[in-house]
Amino acid sequence: MMTVAEILKLTEVKNQNLPTIVADWNHKKYDVLYLLVFEETAKEIMKMSPQLSKLKLTGKKTETHSLVVDGQLWRVRGIGKKKDMDARKVRRMFGKMYMGGEASKLKNIGILCDEFEWLYFAAIGIHVAALKPAIFKPKKDQKKAPEVGLINTAFKNKAAAAKKEIKRGEVTAEAKNLMRILGATPPNSLSTEAYSQVVVKLAKKWGVKCKNVSEKELKKYELLNAVSKGSVHNSKLMVLTIPVKGSDKNTVVVGKGICYDSGGMQGKGSHMKTMKEDMAGSASVLATVMHIVKNKLKLKETTHFLMPLAENMMGSEATRADDVWTAGDGQTVEIVHTDAEGRLVMGDAICYAKNNFKNIDKVYTIATLTGSCAVALGEIYTGNLCNDDELRNEAVEAGKKSGDLVFTGPWDLEYDDMNSPVADVANLSQKPRDGGWLKAGYYLARFVPKDKKTGEHTAKFCHFDIAGAIDMDASGAPHRKKGFSSGVGIGYLSELLTK
Repeated sequence: MMTVAEILKLTEVKNQNLPTIVADWNHKKYDVLYLLVFEETAKEIMKMSPQLSKLKLTGKKTETHSLVVDGQLWRVRGIGKKKDMDARKVRRMFGKMYMGGEASKLKNIGILCDEFEWLYFAAIGIHVAALKPAIFKPKKDQKKAPEVGLINTAFKNKAAAAKKEIKRGEVTAEAKNLMRILGATPPNSLSTEAYSQVVVKLAKKWGVKCKNVSEKELKKYELLNAVSKGSVHNSKLMVLTIPVKGSDKNTVVVGKGICYDSGGMQGKGSHMKTMKEDMAGSASVLATVMHIVKNKLKLKETTHFLMPLAENMMGSEATRADDVWTAGDGQTVEIVHTDAEGRLVMGDAICYAKNNFKNIDKVYTIATLTGSCAVALGEIYTGNLCNDDELRNEAVEAGKKSGDLVFTGPWDLEYDDMNSPVADVANLSQKPRDGGWLKAGYYLARFVPKDKKTGEHTAKFCHFDIAGAIDMDASGAPHRKKGFSSGVGIGYLSELLTK
């Protein structure tokens, strides 16, 4: 079992054995040079040496060659059409090349980098791929990570700018890796109490205002407390605030923080493994704060980042199906299934925001909320639900820019069938298998600020379901190590929140 100090130590870059990344214009000093060949660049690449010319390169994805040129190993990899490259593909491509070079136990690796704009995503991909689950194990003569050179002769005249881009990418990777490390931390170490201490200490380190809401203040938020009733660990609510001078509006970001999800009294059975990662939404929110602060991004509005923390266990006092609890805004909720607990803690977190912050303009939520989202969209896309057309489009574009793809579902309240004969709302749909990931989002929308007379939302609502996109089962992924999630969410949240 790890202490809070030991968990914090793991989150420090200096303890993660990550490679040094540099922009370089001299490829000759590296043990191996990866030549990434596109169909559009094949002819130019062949001019680099007579050996390459003889290969008659095409740049097709099936093309792989290894050759020695002047004592240096060159690995030629066909990539396909350059015009098809996007942020996601660039990031993963460089991660894959790094892992190939690392597996060969080389001291340094050179990778041809066609575009200056790729430096940022290359740095992200390499540092995400380089993070090893072995950081959780006792160190035994761990070999130093190889240095990586991103090679392009044009970088010689842009050295300072290139260095800045790489640093920016490394900070983004640091944020993604923070999310991944917290998600991989064993649940007996990352309890609600330990997690709250981690948040407090990191916020202090970043210079961000942080409130650990007191038990007395949380008493009225029965939904949040109900989830932890079967656990020895009490529910927590962490609130981090970054003010924006002159802002008269507030943005609220809520991330689900279920430190372990056994499914409660109704259980999960064989699906309980990896449920330590059910706090991924909260970790994504925390890592987004890091990303914004350390990359000095400018927020659009004063923003409050809420992390409701709980542990869903099966103790003698655990919440039962048929129980009715009252949310922080007075709405009563009937428990239909104890494994639909994430929406309970998040609903109450939104209530806390309504009760404490004025002029809420937008509410973002992010969570490993439903298995049905993973069934519907697999591991590729984040599921998105939004009550505003403009914001919905912004969410999709933010995903494209960050390389974390977003698929948006229909905003149609006909999906919202979570009615109860004994309460204002049930925590599960009458037809839970039909569009379940959408219905979970509509449940959260019930707590978003509304006009008392018309019942219409007064705040824009944008929900992200990352149950599939965290991609915990990516065994043998060529661009990152097994044992960690994908670190999804930080990119598009940052794009949406900042100028």
